Amino acid sequence: MAAKLIDGKASLEVRALSRRVLGWRRKQNWTLEDLKEIVGFSTAKLSQLSSAVIRCSPMDVVKIASACGVPDDEVELCVQASHRLGDPQTWDYVTRGAWPRLTWTYWDVATEASELVIVAADAIPELVRTAAHHAAMLQAGATAHELDFRLREEILSRLAIGPRDGAQRSSAGPLLVRLIVSESALTSNVGGARVVADQLLHLDELQESLPGLAIEVVDGGAGPYFGMGKSFTMMRFVERRFDDVVHVRTIHGDSWLESERERQPYEHALESLEAVLRPREETSAWLCQAAMQLQDPLHNKRSKRSEGCRSAISHSGARA
Repeated sequence: MAAKLIDGKASLEVRALSRRVLGWRRKQNWTLEDLKEIVGFSTAKLSQLSSAVIRCSPMDVVKIASACGVPDDEVELCVQASHRLGDPQTWDYVTRGAWPRLTWTYWDVATEASELVIVAADAIPELVRTAAHHAAMLQAGATAHELDFRLREEILSRLAIGPRDGAQRSSAGPLLVRLIVSESALTSNVGGARVVADQLLHLDELQESLPGLAIEVVDGGAGPYFGMGKSFTMMRFVERRFDDVVHVRTIHGDSWLESERERQPYEHALESLEAVLRPREETSAWLCQAAMQLQDPLHNKRSKRSEGCRSAISHSGARA
């Protein structure tokens, strides 16, 4: 028997358990319909489990694991997670935090979101990095893992969907991403001038081609403000059972902030940023000008994209 959500909310751990348990069927190349026939669950129940409308009970975990031939240690981890979700505080008190916990990635949660507000104070985020830029980050030790191209492309494809036709073109629906990035992150010497210039032009191309992406640049000449120098992602969801969450990446790993009290300082930081952003309509010209300043010493490279940038800068100057 599946279990109800606590206070009608599906925490990140509830959703991680659903993804993990229902993902076991893929090892057998089964669809949800195949799994329904084998374990005897109704279509409605499997749909609710996969959408985290209800949470997996320990019995659900065992039934699905038995059908899919899951190793015992994996089953034990998920059964423990299911027990913990019934009363997290009591479970943690009794176990003293000694039991392993389920984990999930940035991409796992981002693919469920309807809006991402990404504040990038120190580095261009993985979602919009070029392969060369990310390779330079890896080589420098600034990041420790390869890009998950499959999940990244899934997110980028949703950015190409307009809000009006999202329901017809994607089961996941459209996605809005607001990228707030500092001038220092955009112009840091990652991989050399050519890599940085290509990255800037790539950002300009993305914002032109993806209706769901908006890039805003923090004015490098602005004075101090609340949250200055802090990078984080605010993730928002359509489903009322999913609360907003904040993701912060530190040298200790990923931190996830789910409670309103934990999120409040980051909401405050977003409000403070509004006063130090360059006008959004100037973003393209700024990116192009910064790229051209890097490109000109490189044999005065004049690509078709560079000519487009010159036009954008010219128009921006005319408006001014």
